[in-house]
Amino acid sequence: MEYDFLALDEIQVEQQFAQFDRRYNSQSRCYLLRLGNEHLALQQFLLDEFAQRASAYQPLVTALAALGPYDSYYWQGREYSLTVERQEVQIRHHSLGLETELMEEELGEDQLLLFCECGLEDLLHLLSAWLKFLPQ
Repeated sequence: MEYDFLALDEIQVEQQFAQFDRRYNSQSRCYLLRLGNEHLALQQFLLDEFAQRASAYQPLVTALAALGPYDSYYWQGREYSLTVERQEVQIRHHSLGLETELMEEELGEDQLLLFCECGLEDLLHLLSAWLKFLPQ
């Protein structure tokens, strides 16, 4: 696969997303985001649940940015849900169910696309960089 543009960002946001890359494939006209293995569920959530335009993410970003330290938030998509409790974000594939209490250590490598956790501030920084890369 040939890419016309590669942007590799190294950001230090509490070490959560120390490195990620964004790519644009001119043949398929797709924007791609690559995160580390521990955040594959977040990567799939961002790529699968939204159109490849920055404006598609804006309602989610606005809601997340408005959350206080003790606020809760829930967003349900076609394949994944996002839950925020006390500034901690969980991304969960619907196949896991909502009531299942999972710890990352319990997930096998083949299940990394199903669940991940990150901090709200880290997610907002990642979204900001991702949205700057996408067209409006």
